[in-house]
Amino acid sequence: MPIFGRSKDTEYEHAARLLASGDTLEAIDRFREIISKRPNHTNARVSLAVALMQAQEEPDIDNPLTIEALESLDTAASLAPEDPVPYFNKGVLLRDLKQFDKAIRSFEIALEIEERLAPAILHLAEINYELGNWEKAIELARLALIRDPGMEGSMGWVRVAMRKAGLLDDDGNVIDKPTDDKRWPVRNP
Repeated sequence: MPIFGRSKDTEYEHAARLLASGDTLEAIDRFREIISKRPNHTNARVSLAVALMQAQEEPDIDNPLTIEALESLDTAASLAPEDPVPYFNKGVLLRDLKQFDKAIRSFEIALEIEERLAPAILHLAEINYELGNWEKAIELARLALIRDPGMEGSMGWVRVAMRKAGLLDDDGNVIDKPTDDKRWPVRNP
């Protein structure tokens, strides 16, 4: 008898293991099969989207696999509007496609649902860095570190952003903050 009346979803777990082991095409088939039997399976829809993007050598907005991935994530989001995972994954997908405005909106929705979702904050920081919004990138990087200090290793770009924002000198030293300098991100106590 399952613990607390919940059964294990072995079919989904098997498909997820296929995806994790790199058997992407087989995983896609398994996820599609699960969805055909259980259209409300949001985890299978999100995982299918991830697999569809992994199956592409170079992501392209017009690729039928990308279109299917976006549709799968939209359906998952509509089935579970209080789950940040479909929105987060849609943000990642859109970021990979260089659809930055749409990616930002997806990450913002994920954060409206779960404000402590540090990976979404990190993605927003990195998008702002890519767009040259140095101060915003730094502010978001700090917030991501507050939420998850373990992310520091993936933020080597922050010093570059600080230098470009005029917050570091040529030797990498922090420039003293003038009281009226608006470049410095405000820290919340």
